[in-house]
Amino acid sequence: MSHIEEMIRELCPDGVEYCKFGETCKYIRGITYNKSQEAKSVTDDAWRVLRANNITLSSNTLNFDDVKLVSKSVKVKEAQLLRKGDILICAGSGSKEHVGKVAYISENIDYTFGGFMAVIRCPERLNSRFLFHLLTSGMFSDYLCSALNSTTINNLSAGIIKDFSIPVPPLAIQNEIVNILDKFTELEAELEAELEAELEARRKQYEYYRNRLLTFNEITPPEKVRQNGWQ
Repeated sequence: MSHIEEMIRELCPDGVEYCKFGETCKYIRGITYNKSQEAKSVTDDAWRVLRANNITLSSNTLNFDDVKLVSKSVKVKEAQLLRKGDILICAGSGSKEHVGKVAYISENIDYTFGGFMAVIRCPERLNSRFLFHLLTSGMFSDYLCSALNSTTINNLSAGIIKDFSIPVPPLAIQNEIVNILDKFTELEAELEAELEAELEARRKQYEYYRNRLLTFNEITPPEKVRQNGWQ
């Protein structure tokens, strides 16, 4: 932690900048189709479509169980094809627990995503892996809990997510935080086949450091936190 604190004091002595999600990131909803447009196999010249069930809630990772196949007669925009660095997010579900769950796309894959899903894309000033860790944190879940409690529909629209406040320290700090948090997630994956108690301890350790590393107000005095917007 002291190393991160030193970097913050050196690289942003006037405070860490915060920006609204809607001023910072692109939020792209998925494709829509009907039952008659579903395909039976990949050989039917079909799109492979990821849905909410393809994000494992406990680990925020992709799984490819029960991938929906849809005829390529369905129009898919270029922006609706998954790219390396995308964050796939569940935007609509019958359960509030699943709205907002995310998975990181680590490589280009030949998949699109359904209408109850969305993709988040970041500008160059924001490391998408940094944002991914932020979206798995208590800060985002608290925001969603408050925002979704004001509506009877479990739908994370662009209008709801646009006001989520994102800390944007210099990229060097973002990258260092990502390196630290990724080590925890890599270790967690290695421990999945080992003792459950040890895995749970590591998860709690990751959650502690994730929340600590991403809460810049605890490092920067409130009067120095800058509330700005940028494209």
